[in-house]
Order: sequence, then C-alpha cells, then structure tokens
Amino acid sequence: MNFEEQVHQLAEEHQLFNYNRFNIFNVMFKPHDEKYLHSRFIAFLLDPNGSHRQGTLFLELFLQVMDIANFSLDGVSVNPNERERGEIYNIDILIKNASNQAIIVENKFFAKDQTRPEENDPYLKYQLSRYYHSLVIKPKDYIKYDVVKIIYLTIDGKKPEDLGDFPIEVKALISKKDHLSDIAKWLDLCLQELNEDSNLRRSIQQYKQARYEFLNDVQLALNLKKISGREENLDDAFLFWNNKSVAESQELKLIREQFIHIKWHTVHEFYTKLTNRIHEEFKVEVTEVDKEKITAVTHFNSKTPTLLTFKLQDVLYYVCNDKNGFSIGRHVDNKTEADFQILFDKNYAFFDFSRHEVFQLMNTNESEKLAREIINALTNFINK
Repeated sequence: MNFEEQVHQLAEEHQLFNYNRFNIFNVMFKPHDEKYLHSRFIAFLLDPNGSHRQGTLFLELFLQVMDIANFSLDGVSVNPNERERGEIYNIDILIKNASNQAIIVENKFFAKDQTRPEENDPYLKYQLSRYYHSLVIKPKDYIKYDVVKIIYLTIDGKKPEDLGDFPIEVKALISKKDHLSDIAKWLDLCLQELNEDSNLRRSIQQYKQARYEFLNDVQLALNLKKISGREENLDDAFLFWNNKSVAESQELKLIREQFIHIKWHTVHEFYTKLTNRIHEEFKVEVTEVDKEKITAVTHFNSKTPTLLTFKLQDVLYYVCNDKNGFSIGRHVDNKTEADFQILFDKNYAFFDFSRHEVFQLMNTNESEKLAREIINALTNFINK
C-alpha cells in the first residue's frame, strides 16, 4: 500500500467524509477550549441547580460511569456553574455536597500538569496534590473535605505526570478516564433519559457531535503524523502534503486540509518533549508555549515567534523559534552579544513545513535528536 492509499484508509476509518459541517458549538467556541467549552458544559450538566431542570439526574449518571458509589447527593453544588463562573482553587470542575465530600475533575487535553520543581513538599509540588492540599489539609475556608475521587480526564489515556512521586493517599484517589469513551458513554445515557425533542436534548446532541469531531480530528491528525513520520514514508509524505495541485477531488482536498492539524501536533509534541528535557536537565519549571501562537504558526503560516522560558539561578533563559529558526538567550540588563545565540545552520522555522528539516520533525528520531542538540547548546550557553 503506497502512502496516499494509507492516508485514504485512515480518512475512511475516521469517517472524515461524513461530518455534519454546521454545529453551534464550533461556531461559538474553539473546539480545543478545555475551560470555556468542555469544562463549562460538562459542569452545567452536572449541576443539580442548573437551568436544565433535571436535578441530580445527569450527576447520577456521571457517578455511575465514573464508578463512584459512595457520594451523597444531598446538598450538592458544582463549580463552575451558571451563577458562579469562576473555578475554586483552580480546579476545572469541583463537586461538593452537604456531607463535605468532594470530587475533583481535571480536564486535560494538551496542557501539561503544572509541577513546581522548586517545591520539596509533595502536596504542593504536583498539581493534583495541590488540589487535595487545598481541600483536605489547608483549606482557605477552614472547611476540610473528604475527597472521594480525583478524575483525570484525558484524550490519550496518559497518566498524571510524576504519578509515582505523589503522596500515597492522593495516588489512591486518582481515576484515569477518557473523553472518547467515558464522557461519550455518559452523554449517551443523558440523551436516553430525554425522550422528548427539546432545546436541551438538541444542545447535548450538538455538543456530543462537536466533541466527537474534535477528538476524532485529533486522533486522525496523530495517526496521519505517525505514518508521515515513518522513515520509509518521509519522502512520499513530503511530496503529498506539500502538493499545491488544484486539479484534485473534493475528498482529497478535505484530506489535505488535515495538514494544518498534523503540523500543529508536530510542533506541540516537539515543545512538550523539549520542555520535559529542560525540566529533567536543569530541574526548573518551564513556561508552556502559547497554543494560540502554535495555531497561528501552523494554521496560518504566521512568522510570530514561539517561546519557552525558564528561570535558573534568578536568570530568565529562553528558547525561541521564529523566521530564522531556533535561538537561545538570557534576559539581563545591558544585554550583549554573549547573551544571545542563533542555533544550527539549518533553518527550523516552524511556519514553513516545505523545508525538509522542519517536515522531518514528524519522525520521532529526528525530533529527539533536535531536542538533545538544543539541550546541549543550552548547557554550554549557561555554563560559559
């Protein structure tokens, strides 16, 4: 099977050609918006006091799917909600009851867990442990809660980062759940309970379809990236994705539209890899690259710089990718040429995947190699 046939097979498997193109959620929100789309809509359905007027019905179905049997439904509150839109303790979704029981829901699409390398206390070092600490050990409102479950909700089945180092009681509470299977099952159960056609039923159906298309697109893009990055496919993949021919079928045009998502995941995965390596090598916290800037670079060929920063011994260092490729530097007063360095003879400008060196970063070995070279350059730069 040649490369183009492999691509068509994946498109068929993911039902790319069967999408319903209009969806109010896609019009109003960015499909990857964890906070303002996914967490808010899920929290709305879970809230017994919500305007859906279904009481605890959706919450009961959620507890059933999440295998939680020991949570009282008396005096339940959910944050955020329609009246209080802010998060409590930065928790994506917090469910509490009159018995001071609590369920934490952490909604993870592409964001990294927020670890604080400088912290020695494991309850303060790791993101999920900090949530537990805020509710159980040292709550600001002086009400100590019994956390019965921490639901870690992902799209790729990953575990919380540094899980092995979590406090034992926190680790025991974590339940890894999946958007594609568990949340889809819950939404189906909610729809089964709504027999009559209504705005609520149609809203849940539209949300279900929007999240399916988004998550399906993610999986399709990752699979297309995987086959494109195989050593034996790289040359054919480069020609296929960079083909500017206008004489092609509608289906082929739809497939080629997926290239922007492949590029996005290539850049995002590279930065994730580099962030982890910087964290391991220098024992520092690294700021996340702005995902909207990755979108600008990969979807619209913008030359806007993308940046990682970290502080070491009170000096702020950065790794930058712009139209000239990669550079590293430090933010200091009275900066000199010694505080800045352009890396590599090749130009790894992420806005331009028509460059072989950029396209080849879809290959795991190539991206690993580049990350190592940047770490070596940073080490020499910091130590000189």
